[in-house]
Amino acid sequence: MSLDLDTWSAPFDNGDCSSVTPVPYGDLHTVSPYVATPQAAIDLLLSELELTESDFLVDLGCGVGSINITAASRYNTRGLGVDIDPDLVKTATEAVRVAGLEDMVSVRVEDVEVTDLVQATAVVSFLVPRHLKLLKHKLVTFLDSGGKLACYHYPLQGITPFKVVNLKHGLEKNIYIYKKG
Repeated sequence: MSLDLDTWSAPFDNGDCSSVTPVPYGDLHTVSPYVATPQAAIDLLLSELELTESDFLVDLGCGVGSINITAASRYNTRGLGVDIDPDLVKTATEAVRVAGLEDMVSVRVEDVEVTDLVQATAVVSFLVPRHLKLLKHKLVTFLDSGGKLACYHYPLQGITPFKVVNLKHGLEKNIYIYKKG
């Protein structure tokens, strides 16, 4: 699949967003806000994770479930989406049902701080830096066990990514891929 990154527009790619505040909100929120991830970014993120049908993908802060649904339908990857917002989980659960993927994807209301990653081989996060800091030990342990992690927009501070995929030339809009080399 070819993705034209010069014409692709990441969220908050407009004049209303200050270049000083990290996209989209930095550490301004105590709960990571729901921001829809564009399908082009989902496609790129999942491709960079090199998912297979033997993987199990956990989406921390899954919103409406688009990442897990795409992974299941394109890569035959089973998974779990967790979100703290019951309305988003309800929407995600319905989207999974409509896609006919109930046997592959489950979604539940859960705080990402208590999500068990034991079954996961791949994890996706679009959490703000404050949440990544809270989950850092859990995510490093996951990586040490051989897991693959993709962080959308915000890096896992203090950990060197395996790869950084720039989404928009000249702007710090990246996907950070972490895994053992």
